[in-house]
Amino acid sequence: MLFKYLPPERVDVLSSLRLRFTPLISMNDPFEHTLRIGTKEYAIDSDPTMLRVEPTAFVSLSRNNSNILMWSHYAESHKGFCIGFKRNNTYFSKAESVRYRRYRSHLNGMSIDLFPKDPNLKGISLEKAIDWAYEEEERLFLCDVEKDLLNVGVDEWGQPITLNTYPHSSIAAIYLGMRASDDLKIQVKEALKRNSLDIPIYKAKKCIDQFALEFELCT
Repeated sequence: MLFKYLPPERVDVLSSLRLRFTPLISMNDPFEHTLRIGTKEYAIDSDPTMLRVEPTAFVSLSRNNSNILMWSHYAESHKGFCIGFKRNNTYFSKAESVRYRRYRSHLNGMSIDLFPKDPNLKGISLEKAIDWAYEEEERLFLCDVEKDLLNVGVDEWGQPITLNTYPHSSIAAIYLGMRASDDLKIQVKEALKRNSLDIPIYKAKKCIDQFALEFELCT
């Protein structure tokens, strides 16, 4: 499975069956929207005409649903939830793994032979600092999925907040954080019912003998 960590107020991702596909410039890592060419660095999304490309947009997912830091950073200190998506579902099957590096690569690790053939810059959007390796990130690019777009405003970087639908059949399970409220559980159940989904909901708890999480099936 692939997992999306979310804060409690983002139950709309379940009820509306829409995910945000985010451009590089809106990422929380300032290295994201730059391209290293030799000894120089170039902005990507701030001036897409420079490389004659459209800004890259993707949804960030993880291969791990029990990472304590991920729950802390992306699910409001364990008060949120995590959606488990079927990795073999057609919609998510083209997600690509991020490469974690200590040193920055020329063209961000993208092959020079592929560079002119990749109008969406996927190749240069898949290299990050090794500090982020705990995320075990996979990126699903907007150019690789069927589009049903909805723009709901702009973010703090002036970039569009673009939502795209995903198939309800792609959801495998829901995981609630250790500190998730009973109200959140009710909202999740209502969202699933609204979309005629009968899938398991689990609640995280502390492992007794390790710094780790376990999950119990909710009733």
